[in-house]
Amino acid sequence: MYRIAVLTNRETQETFYIEQLSQFCFKRGVFPNMHCYREQETFFEATRKNAPTNAVIALPGVDGLNAVEHLRALLPETRIIWCSELDFSLHAFRLRVDYFLLEPITEEAFQQGLRVWF
Repeated sequence: MYRIAVLTNRETQETFYIEQLSQFCFKRGVFPNMHCYREQETFFEATRKNAPTNAVIALPGVDGLNAVEHLRALLPETRIIWCSELDFSLHAFRLRVDYFLLEPITEEAFQQGLRVWF
């Protein structure tokens, strides 16, 4: 079973990602357990108890970089889509992120990232 965690500090992004994830998974007959987090502390506390198989990290700037680095150190097998307004593509490669998206995020670009996951 897939367990997908979404970490973002903006409600509009949270809604977008959950809608996109739900539509994508429904079309494939996959019904993951999804949870959203707005604070890194809560996110990492939850991941220690119940590790996600997949994570979407969409935090601004260095907060996103720190979250991805920490998640990768804690859970090296978790599949990650990282969304940022800054070009951290080299960091994403170094951290073995499955898909990096530079904002603004389009539905098509996010769907491509999901296809890499599944």
